[in-house]
Amino acid sequence: MSEATPEPVPTPAPAQDEWSETFAGLTPAEVKEALDNSRKWESRSKENKKALDELTAKHELTAAEKAELATKLQAYEAEKERAALVSEIAEANKVPASALRGSTREELEAHAAVLAELIKPSGPVIPGQEKSPEKVGDDPLREFTRNLFQSAKD
Repeated sequence: MSEATPEPVPTPAPAQDEWSETFAGLTPAEVKEALDNSRKWESRSKENKKALDELTAKHELTAAEKAELATKLQAYEAEKERAALVSEIAEANKVPASALRGSTREELEAHAAVLAELIKPSGPVIPGQEKSPEKVGDDPLREFTRNLFQSAKD
């Protein structure tokens, strides 16, 4: 059997001093100024990032609220349209709007037709009967006529 010889692992090149390369040929005052500017811009960058994160969060919250309000608006508009439809059908069929059930025009009209058959007056309506059915007063015209033709002996 033959033994496999392991491949040699490449060794990294010796690290050069980045500091000395970056600031080569600068005076200590210029190096200090460059570092101060670097720190200033780094600080501003961090502040801007923080402000961006806050504004992004506010924007996302506003977008979520906007979507929620749009959904509510659609629900209110649909309810308004349904209420108008129920009112129209109830008035046309002379049935109470609160008694109608259904979600489409056809369902509401079918239910209104059933209710209209069930809600029919059984006889003539006498004015004042709803207040006290036992003591319904006579019609003033009828009373006048009765008094007109009464005998004079009374």
